[in-house]
Amino acid sequence: MRNRSGMTLIELLAAIGLFWLLLLGLAPGLQSFFARLEARSALRAVTSGLSTARYTAIRDNQPVRVEIAANRLLLSQESGAQWREVRRFDLGDKVSVSANSRPVFSPLGSASPLCTVTLKNRERVCRVVVSMFGRVRVYGNL
Repeated sequence: MRNRSGMTLIELLAAIGLFWLLLLGLAPGLQSFFARLEARSALRAVTSGLSTARYTAIRDNQPVRVEIAANRLLLSQESGAQWREVRRFDLGDKVSVSANSRPVFSPLGSASPLCTVTLKNRERVCRVVVSMFGRVRVYGNL
């Protein structure tokens, strides 16, 4: 008799069935994991965008304005009488983002007016505050 190694069709189907049952049991946990991951990514994009605006204003010796529009954080520099967009940060779809003002960072690194950016997902709220000295602070976590 020959020695046959491997799996039979029934064993293979049983293994696939167990895999799908395990996957169905983990699906709700994976959904919340990915929602938290996207929320943290949006928070990171907001803080990075605000810091980039400040450093760009200092580097270029020109004011830089920050604006939240359509789940994007837009950085604009003054170009004559208008503002020209220089960079944008995508904030994703799973997080609601709002700001109470459009801060302008001066070439000295200070910000005016003061600004609070609020990020909300289904479970949590997080606030990112820009002080008049241009410092970016995060309150709460996603």
